[in-house]
Amino acid sequence: MKVLTNKNLPEYQLYNEIAQLCLNAFNDTWEAKNKVDFIEKWGLLKEKYLSIIKSAFPEILFNRKRDLNGRTVSIHEFEDYKIENVIFESLQGWEVNGSLYIPKGKGPYPGVICPTGHSSKIGRSYQIPAQTFARNGYIAISFDPPGCAGEIKHMNDHFTNGVVGYLTGFWSQTHFIADALSAIDYLETRQDIDKNPGFAMTGVSGGGITTIFSSLLDNRIKFCAPVCCLSSHKDIHLRDLYTSCPEQFGYGYIAAGIDYVDYISLVSPKPCLLIAGKLDEVFGYESTTEIYKEAKKIYNLMNAKDSLGLFVDENAGHEYNVKMAGAVVNWMNKIIKNTEVPALMLEDKDVESVSPDLLKCYPSNKVNMFTINRDEAEKLDRERVFPENFNEKYHYIKDRSCEILGIKDSDTIPSVAIEEEPDLRWVHYLQKIDIKLSDKINIPGLLLRRANSTAKRPALLFIDEKGKWEGFKQQGFLTRTARFLEREGIEKEPTILSVDVSGIGELSPQPASYDLAGWNDIERILTYLSISLGKPIMGFMVRDALAALNYLENRPDVDKSQIIVGGRGIGAIAALYTALISQKCVKVICMDMLSHYGSITEVFPFAWKQTVIIPNILKYYDLPDIADVLSKNSTNCKVTILNPKDAQKNNISEKLVHDIYKKALEKGAIAHGDLSIGEEENLFIKSVYDY
Repeated sequence: MKVLTNKNLPEYQLYNEIAQLCLNAFNDTWEAKNKVDFIEKWGLLKEKYLSIIKSAFPEILFNRKRDLNGRTVSIHEFEDYKIENVIFESLQGWEVNGSLYIPKGKGPYPGVICPTGHSSKIGRSYQIPAQTFARNGYIAISFDPPGCAGEIKHMNDHFTNGVVGYLTGFWSQTHFIADALSAIDYLETRQDIDKNPGFAMTGVSGGGITTIFSSLLDNRIKFCAPVCCLSSHKDIHLRDLYTSCPEQFGYGYIAAGIDYVDYISLVSPKPCLLIAGKLDEVFGYESTTEIYKEAKKIYNLMNAKDSLGLFVDENAGHEYNVKMAGAVVNWMNKIIKNTEVPALMLEDKDVESVSPDLLKCYPSNKVNMFTINRDEAEKLDRERVFPENFNEKYHYIKDRSCEILGIKDSDTIPSVAIEEEPDLRWVHYLQKIDIKLSDKINIPGLLLRRANSTAKRPALLFIDEKGKWEGFKQQGFLTRTARFLEREGIEKEPTILSVDVSGIGELSPQPASYDLAGWNDIERILTYLSISLGKPIMGFMVRDALAALNYLENRPDVDKSQIIVGGRGIGAIAALYTALISQKCVKVICMDMLSHYGSITEVFPFAWKQTVIIPNILKYYDLPDIADVLSKNSTNCKVTILNPKDAQKNNISEKLVHDIYKKALEKGAIAHGDLSIGEEENLFIKSVYDY
């Protein structure tokens, strides 16, 4: 049942709000950069941005002192070069499948790292540059990216396993960068590598993004050439709603106003060649050209105007061809070899693709994104320390929650509520409510209340992931909770407000045209953007629920000392947070809620929407810790957990539920698992009326 009119375009509300917040952040940064007129100012800004970028990664990424356990798997000789397939370790036993393209001759040779885009190193766009570099006197190393294709695909899906990493801090980009930097570590151990001039790095598409981030984080890279990977968030994500990979969305990056042009500017004064294909279907060359012009200002400021270049291939699409590779060789010759010797004159037909079998390394998949996140979550759980004082523990969890959800008190006060004329149905009124946080932010709700009542009544605020009408329709459990069709009211009978919060019901986002592609999904891109904003979609949900609670407690027919909040599915998580942050609820009842965020790291795949992800939550606490502190605090909020689900949305046993919520149960919470639908709904109604 819709509350909002078509003119409000509720299906675009979440997108519009996220897009506007992104644009505001970029505009603020633009103003700051325009004030940079000398090196010292840029130095301060650069230090700030690099600190934000680095803070999104776990410390282990920057630990270069570990055993690589490198070994050669096979060697294959060709007319102009040879391929040596190797394995070396990256993160915590993770094996990288490297294929080295080595020139014929004695060496030593300079090294160039070629991160693969989001496919496999066997592709033409990865073999062409590596072969070209080898035939021009460089040792090039290519390797499969984690989570995409090739030999290390299993349990390394960057769209799923990689996103789970936001929970622990091991987000997907950690793995891409770790592999690239470990490739440098490995090359440094080889006798045929000339380490003195430093290293070059170049890759296409996702490999280009890896190249940029690696160049920002490691000074051993003396030259970089990202290929077919540059745009602006405004063009590719905010306008077109293209679902780029999560590697581009570090926690808090957009909140700081950091865009692609800033990544290139931060590389300065390091030599960098930007490469684009004029026929690229995704990363338009116009955006790359604009980024070049803007970043050039910083390079000029750094007295390095000739260190940033642009090469656009008029006939290229989304690829890395011989012409592009030749342009890179010309730059590497000047910077790495200190020579003006031009690249060999090659054409695409001069580079023959090597059989995929000759590039196999057979790495172990025992350690992968899944196991790393699982182990890190277990470690965080073992080592998690809370304040000993219970009141301090409560405020610690509340403060961390507001921080990671991006919640501010000023955001949760409605400006106005538009109440339609109620429909009288037997002895109850059903009323449409539009709670407005601003002209552009609406929270649609349905209010069911007894018609002949004049006394203040308890109130129930409910957030259902299936939509606000679901619990009401056809004598649903919310309708039964209100004692619909019962002629006489009773003392504890509540007024019920069921609302759609951001991303749910009427406010579910409209699919984008790019969603024609299998990897594209409007939910994913909005999730990534919100995380990079430092306000995950769960933060928008909780904000809306708090605003609805504010409206409800200020109704003259509501007893504000008897407000209950409940929810189902993702809505139950929002309800739990609403009780925690508001400190105004006498009860919170959570139906079909995720049992704990740690469970998402324990099995694969997970069935919950990606909007459930809260970055860094497991660094601080988990959902049972919220239930624990709510069960013993000054508000005396009674916690009831009904039928919590595992990561795959399966019921879990009563015993496991009691193990997970043991501390909360010891303080008076109630929890039941493995319930039928009827059992769960009856227990919900009972929980509303039990005081």
